[in-house]
Formats: sequence, structure tokens, C-alpha cells
Amino acid sequence: TAGPVKIIFDTDMICDFDDVGALACLHALADAGECEILATVSSTRGNASVAAIEVVNGYYRRPEIPVGAPKGVGILGERTGATVKIDPQAPLGEKPKGFLSHWKYRKLALDYPQWVRHPDADDAPDALEVYRQVLAKQEDRSVVICSVGFLTNLRRLVEECPKLVEQKVCKWVAMACNYPRGKEYNSLGDPVSSRIALEKWPTPVVFSDFQYGMDVFAGRGVADADEGRNPVADVFRGNMPSLAEVAADPARWQRDYFGVGGRAAWDETAVLVAVRGEETYCNLHRGTYRMLGDTGENEWVPDEANGPHVRLTEK
Repeated sequence: TAGPVKIIFDTDMICDFDDVGALACLHALADAGECEILATVSSTRGNASVAAIEVVNGYYRRPEIPVGAPKGVGILGERTGATVKIDPQAPLGEKPKGFLSHWKYRKLALDYPQWVRHPDADDAPDALEVYRQVLAKQEDRSVVICSVGFLTNLRRLVEECPKLVEQKVCKWVAMACNYPRGKEYNSLGDPVSSRIALEKWPTPVVFSDFQYGMDVFAGRGVADADEGRNPVADVFRGNMPSLAEVAADPARWQRDYFGVGGRAAWDETAVLVAVRGEETYCNLHRGTYRMLGDTGENEWVPDEANGPHVRLTEK
């Protein structure tokens, strides 16, 4: 009721492609006047993550949105555990087997070069400086941060600018963690950053965790639509099994988190509640998500009275 939600979007944009769906949802909500996108940053480096962000921003007629990537820390290259950056000048080559690879984002940058300013994420501005500059210009307690990737940038931000976070951020919505205990891709990828970010973060945190998004499917509609050139449709169309494949063996595809409606929408659910609020769609449980050492394992500790975190559950 106070106007569009001011939001910073933080994504790994590295393997899975619900990140593209989430950014598309965010732009659609901005088109509807429900939010203002202040910045879109990557939590990975040495790859085409920033280029992919720029393609989606450009397609939705917002190429001016600030972008950034971490410097010298965090996940490098095409996947967690990789140690070599991707050469943006190298030929694309054949599509690797399987659905989850960074190849799709390199292809996106090559297919839509008109919007790409940073083929190599390492050449983009420092994500920490983007956060600093954007937050400093906003009113107190007015910004929602939505992270759907590794927590590298959030760790750097809360370590170096804790007072700025406390002053300017009203809420952090994170797609992270595994209920009630386990390892989840986003919080596992940079486990030291996850532990520090969750321990030190001074504002309310809302978790759209692995369990919440795994049975919500999205993307089939845009993949099957015939709307001309569309980078979002390209990504979903090129990386999902066909409707006939899913219908022929639904149990097999369910194990890989694909359904008749598309891909599991972990990241899209985080965007939806970041803009429209948690209680519109979800029930909430209060407690604390904490990392157990630096192994990437997490656990949920319930505390309905005083817990600093909430996790989304089905309404």
C-alpha cells in the first residue's frame, strides 16, 4: 500500500534455470507496478552469469539496471567446485548431456548479444559496491533483498556494511536451506559465507527453502508459447523435458523435479513472496536456520515466540 516494493535481486545464474524464471517474474511484477528493481547482481564469477542477467533485463526493456559480481571470492566458473573461469571467447561447442549446466547461459549471451555488456562476469562492477551505492540512496528500512543463489554477496555486505544493512534493509528473502536438516545447493555452495551471513544478518529473514518450492512447477506455459524470440522461453524450452516425456514417465521426472507444469520453482516462489508478502500465499513457521560448521549442512531450530527467521509452508 505504500508503493512499489524496492528490491535487489541476487542470483547465482550458474546451473539451474529457475533463476531465469525468477528474474522474469520480477520484471512482470515491475511491469504491473508492484515493485521497483534497484539492482540485479550475480553471486558467481568467471562465467556468463552477468551476461545472462543483462539479456533478461534488456528483453524486459530495463537494460539500465545496475549489475555486479563478487571479486576474488565465491564460486568460480561453471559449477560449484570448479577452479577455472570460462573464457567468453571460447567456442560454445555441443550441449553437454543433462539439463543443469552453465552452457545454457553462455548460449543465451551469444544468441542475444545486443544486451550483453559484460560477457565475463569478472569485468562487471563489484557486487558489494553495487549494494553500497544502491542502498545508500534509499529511504531507511525500505529495501527487500531477494537472494536465489549463493550467499557470498550477502556475507560480504553484512561483514563490511552492517550498519547500512540495518538502516536500509527491511527484509531479506532467501531461497536457501533444507528442512529440517540437510544440505541445500545455495547454502551448500559457499558454506562459510552462508554461516556468516545467517549468523550476522540484522533484519528479518524469510526462507523459501528447498521443501517449499520443490512441488511448485513453472515454465511450461512460456516454453510452449509462440511469441517470437524470447530468451526466457528459450531457456525453459531448451532445458525441460517435453510434455510427452513427462506424461510417459511422471515418477521418473518427478525425481528430477520436473512436472507437467515445468521445472520446480524454488526461485520463483522467493520472488513472489518478496514482492507480494509471505502471508498472501503461505503459512509461516518461526525459528532459526543455522549452518552447522563450514560443511554446508544446515538445521532448523523452531522457536515460534522469538525466532529471528521464518520459513514458508503450504497454506
